[in-house]
Amino acid sequence: MKFFGFLRDKAFYIHLIIIILAIIGIFELAFGVLDKFTRHGEEYGVPNFIGMDYREMEQRYGEDYTFILMDTVYVKDFPEGAVYQQDPKPDSKVKKGRNIYYVRTCISPEMVKMPNLRNLSLRQAMVTLNSNGLVVDKLVFVDYFARNAVVNQYIDDEVIEPDVMVQKGTAVTLEVGYGTGERLTNIPDLVGMSKSQVLSALHNASLNLGNEINVDNAPDSLMRVSAMEPSYNKDVYVELGSPVNVYYRSENVFDFASYLGERAKKDSMVSAMEKNKAPVFEIQMVIDSFNFILTNRRFSFDSIERAQDMELEFVRPVNNINYEEDNNEYEYDSEYEF
Repeated sequence: MKFFGFLRDKAFYIHLIIIILAIIGIFELAFGVLDKFTRHGEEYGVPNFIGMDYREMEQRYGEDYTFILMDTVYVKDFPEGAVYQQDPKPDSKVKKGRNIYYVRTCISPEMVKMPNLRNLSLRQAMVTLNSNGLVVDKLVFVDYFARNAVVNQYIDDEVIEPDVMVQKGTAVTLEVGYGTGERLTNIPDLVGMSKSQVLSALHNASLNLGNEINVDNAPDSLMRVSAMEPSYNKDVYVELGSPVNVYYRSENVFDFASYLGERAKKDSMVSAMEKNKAPVFEIQMVIDSFNFILTNRRFSFDSIERAQDMELEFVRPVNNINYEEDNNEYEYDSEYEF
């Protein structure tokens, strides 16, 4: 058993202990260095850089994060050279040294060429402006043989010629022809539309946006049209270029689905009654009852207010119904008793 004789040698065990300690030391050193570089277990909340000047951001936080510029944009009423967007978002948990991607505002606005809109149709002009980063401000109608044809283009009441460099996002006033026929148009149904949809819908109908009233205090992204003046009526026409006032409610406060559902039921029922040639006063009764609901219900998401809404009851009108035998029509006075 001379082969295992080294096991009786004290020096063997001393060397074995030294080797084990060396291996442990190497592993400890390796993991220590790795933790230092990866910052294992150390996470920090990303500060909110939005609105901060990008130079100040890089100076103050340059040792903690690596900042990478993704794009520059021009935003009206936003500080020049300020961070406009960031990724990761504020308060995200990341390790120090993480890449922070950001978009900042331009020091000067982006400029684009003014397109030639003359003799284009209104719809073509709107598409052309949008593709060039410009928007329609308002429509001014003038005597011209072609209806809805663009006669001229203005910025701040001054004629703007094609190819002139203008600031991106500039609002352009379009001078448009009345045409040779009637100068009337239907009002579009705006109820339920977002703010971004309203202006386009009105201009497509050859109308202008009047006053905008926010009934609730909420971000524009949550606002929807709850009412308009003049009210929508498929049988009512207004003059081209007329202004339409719009009232907005927050979709988190006002139940648009229920409101639009009641309107749809009203239209469906009235249409069916007209098709079946129901008496005029019966049709008017249905219209008045639905109008009562649409006007007086709050259409709130609150359960108590919903219950109170359901208790609202339309009571038959105290009416004067006179039947005209000569023309088979009813005359109807609508004074209500609630």
